[in-house]
Amino acid sequence: MPKLFTLLFLLALPVLAAPADSLLQCSANYFGKSAEFKFNFQMLTRVATTGEEIQKSGTLITSNQNKFALTMHDLQVMSDGVNLWQYNPLQKQVLIKLTADLENKLQPSEILFRYLNTKAVNTKNELWKGKNVHALLLNPSKYKDQFKSMEVWLLPTDCSPVRLHTIDNFGNDTWYSIENLNKGKFSEKEFKFIVPLGVDEIDMR
Repeated sequence: MPKLFTLLFLLALPVLAAPADSLLQCSANYFGKSAEFKFNFQMLTRVATTGEEIQKSGTLITSNQNKFALTMHDLQVMSDGVNLWQYNPLQKQVLIKLTADLENKLQPSEILFRYLNTKAVNTKNELWKGKNVHALLLNPSKYKDQFKSMEVWLLPTDCSPVRLHTIDNFGNDTWYSIENLNKGKFSEKEFKFIVPLGVDEIDMR
């Protein structure tokens, strides 16, 4: 009997995985080839070693060719695809770097897109802000040097993401909530940083 049960379980796995694969593909189709989007986000991280909770929120605009603009109350990071500005308003200081120097690091735009590079393992239904959503458990093997667990919640209407969940290799648990996700074309000025008066510039290019 145990062998029969194991066989039936293995036979059932493709049936369970197929909807998850389809939903992940549906989400990829939602974005298409373009990387031009704007959304608001909230982030909650529980630090494994201390139990401390860190909350952040902001807005992210992404475009093609590594262009992005990340804005939070205590930090602004902007790239025009060549140059990158990292502005700390509290310290009244902006660092200027080459975007190419950061190519091996996690870009802010990957907060949204990295789940599309994983494989869907399973799916279940969850309730988010009064709406039924699809919660996809993901295989983060492509990001195994960073994460041991990843999950994405998708709207059933268009498969757009509303929540992302990661547990990194240190056990830190992070939830991202995504709101007002919009596709669009953005002008070049969205990705050019204008240094405010009285701010120190440190050019590291």
